[in-house]
Amino acid sequence: MNSILTPMTKTLSGWGVCLLATLFLVAMTPAEARERIEYPEWFVQGFYDLRGDLEAAGDRGKQGIALFFSAETCLHCVAMARRTFQDETVVERFAAQFDVMAIDVFSDVDITDLSGELIRARELSERERATFTPTLLFINQQGERMLRHVGFADPERMHLILDFLASDSWQSMSLREFAALEQPPRPSPASPHALVPQFQQAPADLNAQRRANPKPAVVLFNRDDCEECRRLSQLILQHPEVQAELQGFYTLELNSDALGQVVLPDGQHGSAQSLAAALDLTHRPGLVFFAEDGSEAFRMDSTWLIDHDGHLPSETRDDHLQSFLARLDYVRSGAYRDWPQYQRWRAQRDRND
Repeated sequence: MNSILTPMTKTLSGWGVCLLATLFLVAMTPAEARERIEYPEWFVQGFYDLRGDLEAAGDRGKQGIALFFSAETCLHCVAMARRTFQDETVVERFAAQFDVMAIDVFSDVDITDLSGELIRARELSERERATFTPTLLFINQQGERMLRHVGFADPERMHLILDFLASDSWQSMSLREFAALEQPPRPSPASPHALVPQFQQAPADLNAQRRANPKPAVVLFNRDDCEECRRLSQLILQHPEVQAELQGFYTLELNSDALGQVVLPDGQHGSAQSLAAALDLTHRPGLVFFAEDGSEAFRMDSTWLIDHDGHLPSETRDDHLQSFLARLDYVRSGAYRDWPQYQRWRAQRDRND
C-alpha cells in the first residue's frame, strides 16, 4: 500500500518532530543547554608552543601574545566573543598589538610553556592563575607577563587595557592607578547610602568578629552612581537563597563615597576608598571573599552580572543565581585551596551531585 501524507498527517508529523525536539531539550543537562562560545576568526591558531608563538608574533610586528583562557559554556567568555571581540575598533587595535590565542581550561592538549616544558592546557591555566574564566594574560616579546585580567571586559575597558599596555605604564603602575589617571574625578554624593541593608556597614571590625567566632566573609565594594551595583544588590545579594547561604558568612558593604572606618578579616583597616586601593580593586561592584583564617580566598573584580550579549539583566537569571551560590560554596567548603581553577571544581561538584 502506498503511503500518502494528508495535510493533517503532515501537520501531526511536524508536531511530533517538535515534541521530540522539546523532550530532547528538557532532557539536556544545564551544561548541555548553555550557549557555547564561538571564537572570532581573527584569533590566531598557535603552534602550541608559547616561545614559538611569541617569535611568530614578533615577526609580524606585534607587541606580544595574549592568551584567552576560557571554557566552552562560560557565559562571560561567550559575552566577550559576541560583544568585545566583535567591536571593530577593539579588533583593529587588539589584532595590531597582540596575537590572541584561545586556551580551554578543561583541555588536555599539550602545550610547550615559556620555559620549554610540555604540559597540558588545563595545567597551564592553573600555573598562570587563570582561576576564573575568562582570563586574559598578556605576554611581551621578552616573555614578561604584562597583565593578567580576570573576568569580562567590555569594549570601553578593553581600550583602557590596550592603552595601558601600549604606553608601557604596566611597568610602573597597576591598571587601577592607570585608570584613575585616565578618568575624570567623580563628584561625591552628599549622603552615600547602603544598597544591601542585610550587610554590616562602617564602622565594623571583621577581624575581631572572625577571631571571636571563625567564619568566612564577603566584602562588597560599591558606589552610589553604579547601576551594576544596584542590580547586583537587588537581583542577587538580596535574593532569599543567597541570604540564606550568607548566614554562614560575615558580610560587609563598603561604599567608596563613605568615610567610615572598618577592619577587614585580614587586619587591614581604613576607609572604603583606601582599602579598595590597598587591595588594588579596579571595578565597582567588587566582591572580596575571605576564608575563616582571614586570608583572601578570591575576588570578583570585573563586570559579572551580564547576559550572553554582555548587557545587564533586568531580572534574576537562574545561571547567575546558581553561579553565585556555587562561589559561596567554593569558599565555605575550602575547595578553593585544592581546586585553584573554579570552573573545573564546579564541573566536578556538579557531576558528583
